[in-house]
Amino acid sequence: MRFLLGGGGGIWSAVRISIERARLGLKSETTRTRLGLAWWLLEPLMLLGIYYTVFGHLLRIQVENFAVFLIIGVTFWTWFNKSVMNCTDAIYEKKHILEHCRVNPLIFPLTSIFKDVVKESLVVVLLLALLCAVGFTPSVLWLYLPLIAFLQLIITAGVGIFVAGLIPFLPDLRILISSALQFLMFASGVFYAKANVPEQFHMLLDLNPLATLISLYRDVLMYGHAPSIDSLLALFAGAAVLFVLAVLFIAGNKNSYAMALSK
Repeated sequence: MRFLLGGGGGIWSAVRISIERARLGLKSETTRTRLGLAWWLLEPLMLLGIYYTVFGHLLRIQVENFAVFLIIGVTFWTWFNKSVMNCTDAIYEKKHILEHCRVNPLIFPLTSIFKDVVKESLVVVLLLALLCAVGFTPSVLWLYLPLIAFLQLIITAGVGIFVAGLIPFLPDLRILISSALQFLMFASGVFYAKANVPEQFHMLLDLNPLATLISLYRDVLMYGHAPSIDSLLALFAGAAVLFVLAVLFIAGNKNSYAMALSK
């Protein structure tokens, strides 16, 4: 319980340390490339161009205002995907630190998650500017955006922390995670609407929290619909359980990582 509520090795201490490590890491990243901060925006824009060419022109997905539909889906999926991938080796690569220091391993995936929050916040600001530029008028419903993003942060952190904690014991899973995320991307409605899917598969989208999140973002930003309170509460309950279980998993194994990584 001390691990969850505080103390020297508690989660709040880990959060404070992780935020500082993330700040220093971001500062270092901006000095390693000539483009600096601009690269954080150019990378998602290039991905968006590829996806729009394939799904908007080659496959001709039948969705009204497909460019905006795709921009929203890709923006928020990319956040989840990059954070989970960056967490994959967050603990696995810290073998020498864990072998020689008594440090809370939760710090390492949290650092990756906080770094990606900053990067993706800039991308979201760009998204909102693009929406305004193409004629979408900001409304009071856009105030739901931070709440939905907070739910995504908890889900992303839960998945990322669990993956980071599991990989030191099962390193071969790293090979499967990329493929699993690729499948999840196509199962989350990033490139198509629910109406484009045969009815017998609708339940798969309904049970996928990423598909629900992306749909909520589109409802608020694109369609002018307030998110369902039931959907928000269900997402929060599931996200909170996932996050707590992931933190407890690392807490229960924090003294085993050095031994597992030394094999």
